[in-house]
Amino acid sequence: MIRPIICKELLENLLSIRFILSMLLIISLFSVSGFLFVGKYGQQSDDYWRKTNRNLAGLREQSDRLYQLAFYKQEVYSKPKPLTLCVEGFEKSLPNCLRFDVFTSDLPEVKSQSSFILPQFSDIDWVFIISLVLSFVVLVFTYDCICGEKETGTLRLMLAGSIPRYKVLIAKYFGVTFTVGIPLLVGLLVNLIIVVSSKDVVLDGEIWLKVFAIVVLSFLYLSIFVLLGMFVSSRTAHSANSMVVLLLVWVALVILIPSLGRIISDLSARAPTAEELERKLAEVGDQVSNDERSGKFGERAGYMSTNPNDPRNNPPARARLKTAGANAKNAALEGHHNKTLAQAFAGRDITSISPTVIYQRASEAVAGTGINHCVNLHEETKQYQASLKEYIRSKDLEDPNSLHLIFPEEGCAQYWQTISHRPVDFDTVPKFQERDLALGQSLKLAIWDIGLLMLFNLVFFAAAFVSFLRYDVR
Repeated sequence: MIRPIICKELLENLLSIRFILSMLLIISLFSVSGFLFVGKYGQQSDDYWRKTNRNLAGLREQSDRLYQLAFYKQEVYSKPKPLTLCVEGFEKSLPNCLRFDVFTSDLPEVKSQSSFILPQFSDIDWVFIISLVLSFVVLVFTYDCICGEKETGTLRLMLAGSIPRYKVLIAKYFGVTFTVGIPLLVGLLVNLIIVVSSKDVVLDGEIWLKVFAIVVLSFLYLSIFVLLGMFVSSRTAHSANSMVVLLLVWVALVILIPSLGRIISDLSARAPTAEELERKLAEVGDQVSNDERSGKFGERAGYMSTNPNDPRNNPPARARLKTAGANAKNAALEGHHNKTLAQAFAGRDITSISPTVIYQRASEAVAGTGINHCVNLHEETKQYQASLKEYIRSKDLEDPNSLHLIFPEEGCAQYWQTISHRPVDFDTVPKFQERDLALGQSLKLAIWDIGLLMLFNLVFFAAAFVSFLRYDVR
């Protein structure tokens, strides 16, 4: 009984002018998105590997002396992600460069990258097209799916027989979903053909699985608007009124609420300013100086002579002083970084009443882009710092001429030989390599948002179901 109604709905939609226009619009947008991504990704990849090779060349030069490795300020950049094709996540405005040695890290920075000929269109990714354009297309197909048939009298004739109302509702849901799914899948296919045909983009098995996961998320997101349209259509007597109500709701959910995220985050979780950070660094510096004057680190910890035989030198005390200073500075910078991230996450959390925000956040988690990419890169650099420091420590223990004091003062390492001056084999030196999260880990990050999308579906289905059961078809 449901299948004939689905076929009827699907046939009527496919033969309508709104389907043809929607099909052309969606395919055009996905085609443009594919071409823009290919050009942008190729330039970003070339830029990334040039900078990465330059950093490795510097690391190779410092391997002539072990202590130089410890103080070499590496500069690593976030690796361009093929899945920015699906969701860019405002990557161009997020920190993409980190500078560090084994003792300290600078705050993440935003470094300019090679720009494409049309950078203003670089954010036309899948999520943008689906969340903004396709969600509106869904409402175009659902605003009159119930009240419109009431106006023409076909709904009364359909329900005059023995067909239960819930079957009519389910059939209309699948009819619209299949209708919208056709331009979506065709657009995605055209987009992927353009991308795969490029020699610059390689999609492996793991990436294809993530692409499939994002497609499933997209249908889950669009399903919310199908049910929303059916709910409003079953609450109004005229299709014109339904369209006005849906347009207002769409503007609120898709445009207004997500746009308020930055304002809300500024009000709810203000990030510390650069001046506040400078004051904090000065405070921790003064505290370390006070501890040094009180003798906390040992006698003559503040004294340093380039003559290693100077009896006033006290290397262990000096090591404790400089290590405490570096740790205090690192803690201040890490606190500043965490508060900045808290501000970014606050706006997204508060605007989670919008399914658009939830959909974008879930897609970013699966794709490994956006703020999640920024956080993972920062965590991976800290892990790499620790592994490189442990490597230096192990190699230093092999040199009997070293004092075996790994602390952040290059002058002491050079003149006192607190760290070995022996060369090391560059091939054995740990190199930083950014790793992508596996699909299981990505889905784990997105599980809460996936649950919220399902909850939205359940709520709107229940609302549409109850409204349609009580709907007056006369």
